[in-house]
Amino acid sequence: MTHLEVNQLSKQFKTRRGAITALQDVNIHIEEGEFVCVVGASGSGKSTLLRLIAGLEVPTTGEILVDGVRVTGPGCDRGMVFQSYTLYPWMSIAENVEFGLKLQGVAQTKRREQAAYYLEVVGLTGFAKALPKELSGGMKQRVAIARALASQPKILLMDEPFGALDVQTKDAMQEFLLEIWRRTRTTILMITHDIEEAIFLSGRIYVLSSHPGTVKQELQIDLPKDSTEQIRLHPTFLKYKDEVMRLLRTPELV
Repeated sequence: MTHLEVNQLSKQFKTRRGAITALQDVNIHIEEGEFVCVVGASGSGKSTLLRLIAGLEVPTTGEILVDGVRVTGPGCDRGMVFQSYTLYPWMSIAENVEFGLKLQGVAQTKRREQAAYYLEVVGLTGFAKALPKELSGGMKQRVAIARALASQPKILLMDEPFGALDVQTKDAMQEFLLEIWRRTRTTILMITHDIEEAIFLSGRIYVLSSHPGTVKQELQIDLPKDSTEQIRLHPTFLKYKDEVMRLLRTPELV
C-alpha cells in the first residue's frame, strides 16, 4: 500500500476579484521510508500543497490518503516542521519536545523518555533545561525536528525548514537531516525552492509549474545517500541541477 497518495488535488481560493487556482490536478505518491522533495518557483503552490496534506487546508477537489485513509484534518500521523521555529519561549527545550505527546495524553514518564531519546538523536541532550532564547537558529530548528519526531508520525512534513538559516548553518542542517533520516527511516516530504538542497536530500523530486501549480515532472535522483558535501560537485549532481533549472525556466504551454 502506498504510504501517501495525493490524487487529482486542486485548490481554489476565493478573492474579491474572483477565484484563484493555486493547485490543479496534482498527483504525487510517497512510499514508506522515502525522502521526497517538491520544488517550484514562487506561486507554484508548494506551501499550499503541504498545508493540504497536513490537514490545515481543505481541498477544492481531489483527495489525500495516508495508508489508504482519507485526510480530513490535522492528525498525529503527520508531523510538521515550519520555516519559523514555532517553539514556546517560556518552555524548556525538553518541555517543547514533549508538548505534542502531552496533547496526546501520553504519561509523563513516557513523555520524558521520548523527549530524551529524540534530543539525543538531534544532539541536544545537554540543552534539555535551556530556554529557546539560549539557542542558535540551527539549534532551534533541531528542537522543532525533535518535537515533530517525538510524536512518531508516519510522515514528517517540512516547509522550507532551513530557509531562514545562513549558508553554513543550512549546509550543516541538511547533512544533519540526512543523518536523522538514515537513522530513523521516517518518511519525509519536504518543500523547498533550493534546487541543490532537493537533489542533495531526496530520492525523488516533484517539479511544480506555476499559476496554477501542477506536477511538471517527477525526477528519480540516483545518488549515494551516504555522500558528503563533495557530492554537489559530482557531474551527475550537476546534471540533475541543470535539468531541474531547465524545467523551472521553461514557460508553460497555454
